[in-house]
Amino acid sequence: CVDYTASFEGPGIYFSTEAQTTHERGIPLYTMSNTAGLSWDIGVIPYQPIPFQWARRYRALLKAHEEWGLVGLMESHHYGWWPSFVNELAKWAYWEPAVTTEEMADQIAVRDFGPEGGPLAVRAWQLWSDAWRDYVPANEDQYGPFRVGPSYPLLFQTEHDPFPSASYAHFGNRILTTHYRPHKPEDVPVEISLLERLASRWQEGLGHLEQAVALTPETKREEALRMLGLGQFILHCLRTTIHTKQWWLLKQRLFEEKETQQARAILDELVALGEAEVANAQATIPLVEADSRLGWEPSMEYMTDRVHLEWKIDQMRHVLDEEIPEYRRQLG
Repeated sequence: CVDYTASFEGPGIYFSTEAQTTHERGIPLYTMSNTAGLSWDIGVIPYQPIPFQWARRYRALLKAHEEWGLVGLMESHHYGWWPSFVNELAKWAYWEPAVTTEEMADQIAVRDFGPEGGPLAVRAWQLWSDAWRDYVPANEDQYGPFRVGPSYPLLFQTEHDPFPSASYAHFGNRILTTHYRPHKPEDVPVEISLLERLASRWQEGLGHLEQAVALTPETKREEALRMLGLGQFILHCLRTTIHTKQWWLLKQRLFEEKETQQARAILDELVALGEAEVANAQATIPLVEADSRLGWEPSMEYMTDRVHLEWKIDQMRHVLDEEIPEYRRQLG
């Protein structure tokens, strides 16, 4: 893993070997490990609603405590943490007498969604937790489309306007790369396949959560809807990353193609894909308007609010209405 992710609970081989040596020498052992609900997998969300995947990390940390004397951790780095039910599950995981995440998730779900909606919410969390193990923590994704989600631009040949960023932001767009280049091009088709499977199961989980929200008592529905909006936002982020990889593959084919007719066919595919991504960005606007926490990150400030999404849509319209038609004319 090249950066912090929840897709792999750990520990990695480097940590394991160093922890063993540290334990043998009697040195206090700490780790940098996200547990409060957020990693660097998607840069502009409040938390990842994947409780049973987080539970795998809790168990791994407790095992490290028992076997290697792990005594503490640094949590969430510059991107902080946000109050959520995952925080509660983390707390219960480390208390004694121990209560399992499965037990607590059932109780929290009934509390937050009511007795009828609760089991459906748990089913959604199970699907999401298992699906997240298909997330690919590639550097170009975590510093690209997964960093800002649906406001990420799909460039054709040139970048006309830099990605908007607040002047007062600690990092802003300095930790975002808009020129997408995979470090292992041969892996891109497999990465697309994994992310499509992730998105499919995430969509299935959304179906269960929608049913849960419909059955949630009125007094609890506002917060239930907020989680549903988060789940929908994450799905749009997944689609943008899939589209980004497909867009890159199509461009490689186009720029290598010698036959005019084949090149025109690839341009048609690019236009269809670009229009799908425009629709994806447009569908994200109501979500960020409903929940101001979506699209924001402490060190970057807002990167996926209405302003950035409309910038992205304008950028795509320039590509689809001007750049690609001009390229088509140059083909003769």
